[in-house]
Amino acid sequence: MKAVRLLLVAAICFGPLACSGGDDVTIQGAGATFPAPLYKRWFLEFYKQDPAVRVNYTPIGSGAGIRQFTAGLIVFGASDAGMSEKEIDKLPEEYANRHGERVKLLPLTAGSIVLSYNLPEVQEGLKLSRKAYLGIFLREITKWNDEEIARHNKGIKLPDRDITVVTRADSSGTTYAFTNHLSAVGKDPRVGMEWKPGVDKSVKWPGSIAAQGNDGVAALIQMTPGAIGYLEYGYAELAELPMAELENHHGKFVKPGQETGRLALEGAVIPKDLQIKVPDPSRNPHAYPIVTYTWVLCRGRYTGEMAREAEALKKVLLYSLADGQKISADLGYIPLPKDVVKRTKEAIDQIEISP
Repeated sequence: MKAVRLLLVAAICFGPLACSGGDDVTIQGAGATFPAPLYKRWFLEFYKQDPAVRVNYTPIGSGAGIRQFTAGLIVFGASDAGMSEKEIDKLPEEYANRHGERVKLLPLTAGSIVLSYNLPEVQEGLKLSRKAYLGIFLREITKWNDEEIARHNKGIKLPDRDITVVTRADSSGTTYAFTNHLSAVGKDPRVGMEWKPGVDKSVKWPGSIAAQGNDGVAALIQMTPGAIGYLEYGYAELAELPMAELENHHGKFVKPGQETGRLALEGAVIPKDLQIKVPDPSRNPHAYPIVTYTWVLCRGRYTGEMAREAEALKKVLLYSLADGQKISADLGYIPLPKDVVKRTKEAIDQIEISP
């Protein structure tokens, strides 16, 4: 499995598939780095079934993906933050379908955001309370042997070492999901501190060092003893980084993984626009606390030169909701709940295409 992951990362790093022939369809997409390994795998598997359809996906971050989608430079975008009303208002009117929808936000997978660290003295088993990890990213906790960290790690000798916080330098949906969670934790009266930097794809982190993309965060953590950072579960697993057990809404310390992530998504309300947000899962006491859906952004209506690409894209998306979900767990993602799959298929059917 690690070999498969490495091949996928190579595909991400070294660019799209070879140029297509005259009768082939090439679909250009760009955006979130969070789901990129899975998207690359899906598109490769679909290509094996139908070599006439190639999907080139460039992981440039959610914010950049939204900008390219808005500018009409790509057939589809991708974002771990969905889209705000302000961003949707900037979309061209020509994107709108007969119902006035300029974008269809399609949740295709979900995943856990983990806190990975580099402590040579502590290879595994680190537990972080809600107060501890909120305090770390607020820079109110700056030492690894801080009392708040130590009291939940009695059997671990924590070093007297400075904590280096690693964050994202780019406009990132992973940042949005993580700050949305920190904001929710800060509203918990049991925690006793508030998240003030805000909730967005880019925030002013107090005293951090930054890297581009989930892969960049993983690499920077690897190179920095004493570091801690947030990234998608699969990237941390690929880099063989330790991941902290985090305290959830019910006060239980939970390891990240497919099952604990699935429990976090259980029973979430599905809004009309499919922008399902779960900032602080509370329904199940065994749920991992930081999860996010990630969305593919499609126009409400495709016309002209993109019509043919859009027809092929709809087939790729339906494949991703069917056979593609069986691949998700292999790469560290959470397969979609059945009700989300059903609603997403209905949304794909509503994408209009005209010459």
